[in-house]
Amino acid sequence: MTFKIPLLNSVAVAAIAITGLYAAPAFAQTGAQSDDGQSEIVVTGIRKSIADAIETKRKANSIVDVLSAEDVGKLPDNNIAESLSRLPGITVDHQFGAGEQLSIAGVEPALNRLTIDGHSVASADWGGNPSDRSSRTFNYSLLSPSIISQAVVYKTPEARLQEGAIGASVDVVTRKPLDLKPNTIAATGGYEYNSRAEKGSVRGSALYSWHNDAGTFGILLGANYDKQQLARAGVASYWYRTGQALLDNAPATATVNGKAISALTAAERTAFGNARYASFLAREYFRQERERIGFNGAVQVKPAENLTLTGTAMIIRGNFDNVSNSMYTYGFEGSRLTAATYIPGTDGSPGVVNSATFSGITSGTGSTGQLDTLYRRTRVKNDTYSALLDWKPGEWTVTGNVGYTRASGGKNPEYLLDFRTQQGFTAGANGQNTIVNWQSPASDGSKWLSNFTANGGENITAPDGRRFFGRQIGGIPTQSGFTLDKEWFGELNAKREVEWGPVKTIQFGGRFVNHLNSNTSFSNAIYTNQNFTVADLGPSIRPASLWDGLGTTGNGVPYVGLDQDAIIAALKKYGNFSIDRGLAQSEYWKVKERIFAGYVQADFEFGDFRGNLGGRFVNTRDQSNFYVQSGGTYALTRVTTDDNRFLPAFNLIYQAGKDVVLRGSAAKVIARPRYSDLAGSIQLDDSTRSGSGGNPDLKPYAATNFGFSTEWYFAPGSYLSGEIFYRDISNYVGNEVDDGPDGQGVPFTNTVTGQSLRYSISRPVNGGKASVTGFSVSANANVIWGFGIQANYTFADAETQQSTGLPFLSRNTVTISPYFEKGPFQARVSYNRRSKYFYRFGRQQSQDYTDAYRQLDAQVSYAINKMFSITASASNLFDETYYQYSSTPDAPTSIYKNGRVFSLTATLRM
Repeated sequence: MTFKIPLLNSVAVAAIAITGLYAAPAFAQTGAQSDDGQSEIVVTGIRKSIADAIETKRKANSIVDVLSAEDVGKLPDNNIAESLSRLPGITVDHQFGAGEQLSIAGVEPALNRLTIDGHSVASADWGGNPSDRSSRTFNYSLLSPSIISQAVVYKTPEARLQEGAIGASVDVVTRKPLDLKPNTIAATGGYEYNSRAEKGSVRGSALYSWHNDAGTFGILLGANYDKQQLARAGVASYWYRTGQALLDNAPATATVNGKAISALTAAERTAFGNARYASFLAREYFRQERERIGFNGAVQVKPAENLTLTGTAMIIRGNFDNVSNSMYTYGFEGSRLTAATYIPGTDGSPGVVNSATFSGITSGTGSTGQLDTLYRRTRVKNDTYSALLDWKPGEWTVTGNVGYTRASGGKNPEYLLDFRTQQGFTAGANGQNTIVNWQSPASDGSKWLSNFTANGGENITAPDGRRFFGRQIGGIPTQSGFTLDKEWFGELNAKREVEWGPVKTIQFGGRFVNHLNSNTSFSNAIYTNQNFTVADLGPSIRPASLWDGLGTTGNGVPYVGLDQDAIIAALKKYGNFSIDRGLAQSEYWKVKERIFAGYVQADFEFGDFRGNLGGRFVNTRDQSNFYVQSGGTYALTRVTTDDNRFLPAFNLIYQAGKDVVLRGSAAKVIARPRYSDLAGSIQLDDSTRSGSGGNPDLKPYAATNFGFSTEWYFAPGSYLSGEIFYRDISNYVGNEVDDGPDGQGVPFTNTVTGQSLRYSISRPVNGGKASVTGFSVSANANVIWGFGIQANYTFADAETQQSTGLPFLSRNTVTISPYFEKGPFQARVSYNRRSKYFYRFGRQQSQDYTDAYRQLDAQVSYAINKMFSITASASNLFDETYYQYSSTPDAPTSIYKNGRVFSLTATLRM
């Protein structure tokens, strides 16, 4: 394997150099008397949280990174994903501004895992973005930072830890009443403003914790409210064609780079024919008010000195209603082309058509472009309840948990209304510079016609036999992409200290899970036989300022659009016929999953060595429910599979000196497939013996993970660490045509016809191999005069069977966070940059990438007294452009800005 390791960012190098050369124990501190009468240092604030995290990392029995809250109800960010992204090897995607999902050690979010207090949490999303709702990820933006005490990122596993992650597992530890002082109160209230939305909103949280003087009974109650404004304008290209498609059937008068097509040389025709053209080029507008309210509670009872029982509850309700308008050109071939210009490619790239002009439709029916207006009513619910046991009978320690977690989310309903235009236009793209120019300005609503007005009507027969004349203008699907995710879980663990030579502790336990994940959509279509335009509906104008800095030219902005009330009113007024199509069988899945797991682990210590060795046996039974479609008929189908795995894990730790720790690890790990891959609808064609869909026979992703780290704790609250990691992944799931092991097709029973035949099926299959190799360097130092700095750099490289690399893997990630803390004043700045990464396969197997992204955040806090403090924060100060492209950087697929966010918060702690 050959590595091309770029020169580290000079600032990161400087930060690490400062860490190593000038570190000194300059803690923020207050004086207190110790038992022997000597003054002792009490560490507070930023340094306290760093010191707590370092101490947990130092004592860990595997390779971990740790995030600790500075105080009750206080993390350095309003989003835990953003805080975690400052740890080495962790990155977040910023498609909608705030981070929602984590990629760890170069492994995509779907292959990492989140637990809270050691147990599972159900997950569902709001359904309006391309988040991987069919996988096993968790949307971290739903989790209020106010409840968090610590988050531990396990980069190497132990046998006692839950399986299900190839990259890493994150365990969030919540506050407990017996751990806090009685009558602890923490409350925050503040205001947040988004520069793109030009609107602000309030947010707040409150926590109260009490326990009796004996410390045998305690109650903690918390509530949080959060509202965020998002007004995102952007550019998108939905499809790429080649210049050859424009040459085909082009009129003789059409020109390319000012030259008649008939006069082009063979070389010029070839160069233009290979160039890529951004068909369906859009100007997009998205408006959302994200509102989340959460409640959490914990009750602890300690009926005996050796027994603690804890009950916890977490309830989340989210309102993610949103409006989106998208105005886009159609991807015409050459029949309407009048002129085009292109930029030839260099270094083997095909080049781009940066401008193409098409004539309009002057008579008859037809369309040259479209305006989609949508209003999505979305609700996200999450309820998690658990009971925790901590019992120490004699020489044993028995722990366990049992509980239930349920989440639901999606669009319910989704109001869809679209329009057409017959205008001519000019459109093209070259990197972040795009042009859309209509014959009339896009703010002229009279040029955007109802589908009936533009394309005329047709005789339609409804599924129930009714006949009418009209054209579909939209629909109101209910439960569109609606996800239900729920789980019953139970776990019991036993641990005992022994003296069996080097073995000092043995522990064993088991876990049971009963899980269900389903997706449903109910389709609806609305028709009209009336003529109308956008101008008839009281439209809004999407101001051109929203696209500032996005490289847009032409009169495609500002453009006319519809808000929530106008969309609903138009469907009600003009929709004179509706068809309820019921359940969309092709979008349905339901997976019932039962998991049994048991483990044995021995912790050992001899001399300066310590560590653990163990194994975990896991049985997974999946019952996949989906529809098979053949000849227009659907049949509900059920397939049950079993998978058995033994997962050994070994961690060895060497205390190389008083302040130097070396760690090594090797383990077998798995991550289970996406639910939609297991139970996606299958379409079969008996005449061609072909098909497409999901694969209920998928096995889990499997990997052998290796890790090695060196940690130097050179001063109080300071350390320098280096880590090397390797993930050898097999059974990687990829989409391809499956012809079976003998090449004669996959044996499959068509549940519509009842026949068992062999089919060539395009579907997810196991068998792909991949590896991730990388290293990270991280450090923290208290420098001098109240100044300190945190910094880390991670390099990750993947070898795959595809040239794209692994999804969400950035080769280079750097974070630099200098801070200052002295007396009542705190300040910090955080800079994070990740290099480009492969995102997904888009339309026509387009290889979609997200370009390098950087973010700069800042925070200043002042403590008025011991109880009150004021904090001012700013995030995304660069107002960074989120840029995605197809294969080469000159071919954009998405260009967005999410705006700068400013907040002012008051905090009370007692």
